[in-house]
Amino acid sequence: MKHAFVTGLAVLALSGCTEFKTFYKVGQTKTDLNVDQAQCNRAAADAYPPRIVTDWWPIYDSKGRVVSQRMEQYDINEGPRYTAARNCMVEKGYERVTIPYCKDEQLAGRNYAKIEVAPELTPSICGLRTEGGGRVLIDLSKPI
Repeated sequence: MKHAFVTGLAVLALSGCTEFKTFYKVGQTKTDLNVDQAQCNRAAADAYPPRIVTDWWPIYDSKGRVVSQRMEQYDINEGPRYTAARNCMVEKGYERVTIPYCKDEQLAGRNYAKIEVAPELTPSICGLRTEGGGRVLIDLSKPI
């Protein structure tokens, strides 16, 4: 039973590694995406700067008496800031897409050139992890 649970957790963890989500706009380079994302993040941060709120929650003993307090801090502008940045990217023509990572059997020992400018997404487009932890896109229909 313990072995099945550990195996199940491993499969669940690995299943999250089969695709990635990103903003995507046909014809844009990675540099274009980064510049637009930075501009949107800056505009969102200006519109919704961090606003840290402190809440105090009572801690009760077994008789229902307050014996202490627990402090909790959070940024009440985090959600609106995230939404503003996402909406800004949409206004710039980007959409949120999910791109699969290439499977070993798809690569089959062939080499591919990384795609510099975002193409139309087709089933032959997939992502590869780079040694530095980044990602590049390749087109499986165009081996080199």
